[in-house]
Amino acid sequence: EVDLSKRLMIVSYPLNDMSALEQARAVSPDFEIAYIPVNLPGDALRRFAGGTRETLQDLTPLFGQELLDRLPEAEILYGLYFPVDVLDRAPKLKWIANIGSGTEQYRALGILESPVQLTSAKGVAARAIAEFAMAQMLMLTKNFHNRLRLQLQSQWKRVPQGDLYGQTLGIVGLGEIGTHLARFAKAFDMRILATRRRAGGELPPNVDAMYPVGELRAMLAQCDVVAVTIALTADTHGLIGRDELAVMKKSAFLVNVARGEVIDEPALIEALKNEAIAGAALDVFVQEPLPKDSPLWALPNVILSPHNAVTLTGYPEATFNRFVENFRRYVRGEPLQQVVDPQHAY
Repeated sequence: EVDLSKRLMIVSYPLNDMSALEQARAVSPDFEIAYIPVNLPGDALRRFAGGTRETLQDLTPLFGQELLDRLPEAEILYGLYFPVDVLDRAPKLKWIANIGSGTEQYRALGILESPVQLTSAKGVAARAIAEFAMAQMLMLTKNFHNRLRLQLQSQWKRVPQGDLYGQTLGIVGLGEIGTHLARFAKAFDMRILATRRRAGGELPPNVDAMYPVGELRAMLAQCDVVAVTIALTADTHGLIGRDELAVMKKSAFLVNVARGEVIDEPALIEALKNEAIAGAALDVFVQEPLPKDSPLWALPNVILSPHNAVTLTGYPEATFNRFVENFRRYVRGEPLQQVVDPQHAY
């Protein structure tokens, strides 16, 4: 039963533990919290990344009539995806709490240009993604992908391998993922170089040298391993292209756990085919799922994973717990944390 005397929050991302909702309800008696889980099919989700208002309009019925009926009263929305015309449908909307770190799905919705605050869950999965990237670095360096191929062929054959110890790691985008990765890599006594938008001031922990993004090539030329952990924005789209790949060492490996669009994929395929770099481990791609005719599938110096660097066990609850803390701030009229910068979209 709808209580029109209360302000409305809609939780649309599925939760495993319903007790999390009770924690949120305990924050303020003034809010009704409506749990309306939305499960969009995979092909619909993929369309949001680069969709426009026109191309996404026909997805609206997939959100279900209950959600659509309640949007006009909603002040807060918690979830990952919403109807493309959500601003028109929800005139009372003041805050969207995105349960992911990326915000590219909100471009067509006009959220960043609106007065509605958008927050992200940036950092909740940072340690897990950094751990995944560290594993990929080890697999490439120790040649485990080719060892597995030989095992499946019942071949007893030794393969060349290297060491991470003492090597130089370049982190493209020293955010929360990159900060964890630098800490892990220091356990291997690696030299850590990194870029970020503001590179001045005191060096961050575990980092040996910082570079502004404008000096990316100077950093890449020194690296034995390059890990891409930067957010996808208009400025970082195609950040690593043909010229950047050309300055890398032929012995260098590339790991991408950011977004596929940060790298010029055709240029990367060419570099891998020509062995201009030694190999790559890719968790993200320009088109997902990766098309079956992509040359990346067959390249022996590539490790592929289907955009699942995040450890999903407990992620919905960890994200919601962080949201509850932010909800407390909202109720008290305090500034929200993890607010997305409209200019940089992260």
